[in-house]
This record gives sequence, C-alpha cells and structure tokens, in this order.
Amino acid sequence: MKRALGLCLVIAGCATQNPARDNFKQVMDRQVGKRIDDPDAYPVFYRLREGKSKQLANGNQLEEYAAGRNERCRLQFEVDAATRRIVRWSTEGSERDCVIPPRSP
Repeated sequence: MKRALGLCLVIAGCATQNPARDNFKQVMDRQVGKRIDDPDAYPVFYRLREGKSKQLANGNQLEEYAAGRNERCRLQFEVDAATRRIVRWSTEGSERDCVIPPRSP
C-alpha cells in the first residue's frame, strides 16, 4: 500500500504545470477564426518567419512559421482556402520551445 501511495506521489510530482506552455496554447486557441493575414493574427503581429506552405487534401492550406524560443518551435496553421480563416493550429517541437511566458502582474 505504501509503495502505491509513493508511486502516485511521484507521478503527481512529474505532472507539473508549465505556465508558459499553457499560455502558448491559450494564445494559439484564440487565433482560430481569425484571418491569417489580419494585423492582429499572431504570425503577422509578431512578424514570424514563414516556413513551408502546402495544400492539404481537403483544399485548405497548411502554413508554417518559426516561433517560440530561438525560433525552434514549428507553428502550423490550417487555413480555409475560401475565407483565409485559421481553422486549427498545431506545433512540432519541444514543449520547452513552444512557449509564451505569461505576463508578470
């Protein structure tokens, strides 16, 4: 019984929160529905370096940007071909790189 309790505590300790990663996810979630070329869209506002772009089988466009710490996070937006609105986002890269530090109070 003690071993099981100890194991649970170890697992809980490993599942720590990462406020910078959580903040990144929240900011990217708010991009969904915006036009990819809107002045306040994340890649435009922060002038992210563009990466690869490709057309998807569903007709939408996948646009990639270098983001995060030292541009090591590959941020991808799926963009509706007709409206140019962001329909989803994803990343490739380390959770340490795909972050936005939260503002200090």
